Amino acid sequence: MCAAPIVQLEGVTKVHRAGTREVIALRDITLQIWPGEWVAIVGPSGCGKSTLLNVIAGLDRPTCGRVIVEGTDLGTLDEEELARWRRRHIGFVFQFFQLLPTLTAVENVQLPLLLTGQPRARARALELLEQVGLVHAAHRFPGELSGGEQQRVALARALANEPRLLLADEPTGNLDSQSGASVLTLLEKTWRGGKTVLLVTHDPELAGRAQRCFQLRDGILVADRLLRR
Repeated sequence: MCAAPIVQLEGVTKVHRAGTREVIALRDITLQIWPGEWVAIVGPSGCGKSTLLNVIAGLDRPTCGRVIVEGTDLGTLDEEELARWRRRHIGFVFQFFQLLPTLTAVENVQLPLLLTGQPRARARALELLEQVGLVHAAHRFPGELSGGEQQRVALARALANEPRLLLADEPTGNLDSQSGASVLTLLEKTWRGGKTVLLVTHDPELAGRAQRCFQLRDGILVADRLLRR
């Protein structure tokens, strides 16, 4: 196993405040994820799964504790630095796709490449669409694609800048079984290609394909199980 984890959380707590009311989403989470692992996060609704993923992605800041990803302490970055860092180091797949409706499939995939000034952005976007089996739909808008097709476009977009870490929040939760199986196959292919994959899921089959499984309850990490090597 590599000497340094790709993700390290130290005593991470996240408190959401609504007026005078406080909701503790994460409670003193400490964990490590190693390069090349496939880790599933499971637990009942409202237990903090998506919050944990967002904190690791730098989309949300913890109330206290340290989040270190790819050797960078995210707490040391301001918002602009964090956005630049995220574009280069994190691929994120959302449950509801988050594709821009006024851009075609190829333009959605191309966007993160343009934001980081990558050469051959369009050619790279077309290559990625070919990898997820959608190059034929490159010039269609999201509204012209099925849910499974939109999620495959979202996965291609997440991989555009070749991040080592791919995060996915319920990537099959809004799909029918056939489309979900297709996305699952692509996630496994991505992991076997050398990426570290961390995903939130309610799907027992998807969780069972992972190497490790984190179980959360009421914001607490109650189990860290090794499923397979």
